Amino acid sequence: MKRRAKNPTTWANVIAARQQTPQAIADATMTKLYSAYADLKAGTTDDDMFDRVAAAINVGLIRAEQIDAACVAPMLEARDALIRCDAIRGKHGRYGFDGPGLRAMAAGLEVYEEMLRKSTPLQMRQALTASMERMRLQIATGANQ
Repeated sequence: MKRRAKNPTTWANVIAARQQTPQAIADATMTKLYSAYADLKAGTTDDDMFDRVAAAINVGLIRAEQIDAACVAPMLEARDALIRCDAIRGKHGRYGFDGPGLRAMAAGLEVYEEMLRKSTPLQMRQALTASMERMRLQIATGANQ
């Protein structure tokens, strides 16, 4: 049996995972997210734009639950706005938001951005993993939330 060589820089990876998300990464992430949101508001038919925003909101909801109940409400409202946005796509063939949905998304994205910028990459990765597990369980049980 072969023994794996130890990585002499493992300590650097451990420390980096426990620092706040680097500004350049947060900026790039939020630029893509706000662009996708703008496309949804403009009536895109691109499902990838919806999926990008929905994934962020789902991860944000998990992260909000880990932080404080005050962060959860805006994320739930943004999630509900996305559900209505998807329903609009089903009815009209294009994504769109109602008035309350626009306000909810603006607040949800603001909370998400603050969490991203103040969280560590490890915390965000853990929230992503938890979000994926929650979706897997919902699919397995046939739940729609």
